[in-house]
Amino acid sequence: MTIGITDNFRPKQYFDNYLEWLHRIDPTVEFTKLSYHLNNGEIIKEMDALLLTGGGDVHPSFYGKPEYVTETVEVNERRDEFEFGVIEKALEADIPILGICRGMQVMNVCLGGSLIVDLPAAGYKDHSEKNGNVNLHSIEIVEHSMIGAMHLEGGAKIVNSAHHQAVDELGRGLMASAESTDGVIEAAEWILKGNMPFLLLVQWHPERMKDFDNPCCKNIAERFLREVTISITNRQ
Repeated sequence: MTIGITDNFRPKQYFDNYLEWLHRIDPTVEFTKLSYHLNNGEIIKEMDALLLTGGGDVHPSFYGKPEYVTETVEVNERRDEFEFGVIEKALEADIPILGICRGMQVMNVCLGGSLIVDLPAAGYKDHSEKNGNVNLHSIEIVEHSMIGAMHLEGGAKIVNSAHHQAVDELGRGLMASAESTDGVIEAAEWILKGNMPFLLLVQWHPERMKDFDNPCCKNIAERFLREVTISITNRQ
């Protein structure tokens, strides 16, 4: 099993968090870093799944709000364009996709959706970390959703939070499957799942949660890798 994982352009330990998180479920999983620096977007066709990581903001010009660029942090249009291409190829290949934080946002924009550029400025609570302190909050799971079926509705629903942007209008084919108490979309998935490859988008960082047994951490990793295994079997 080889998963293509986008470069998050963060210090190495932040990138390694994703690898270590999934290796706690299956230590045999292999990873290939995807980056415009490596110019290797085409290799996603050879991967078994795609993991879209966190990082800087998606440039607002890609969702019709270029005038708000001054409210963004660490925008990188080359990264955005590269990841749009990778997502399109992954969808063509029908491989499972997991998007985390920025990964959720870039997937939503790729599907024609938009983002809230700055949550506090838009009247929402501050969902970012402050001075290295972890921000925790509760989420509400939508009934009869895929993520709800992952035992999240009956377990802990406290997640970490490190973002100042969030999904505004959902992209084509997506439904919200979890929200924070102040109405921020915290997870999304396909509305019609029958003929679509696995897709789960979460706004929190399960790979950085200290409580690995929290269903919002462990269950995400387990389900993703199980879906990758099923996808590999179906293609054989």
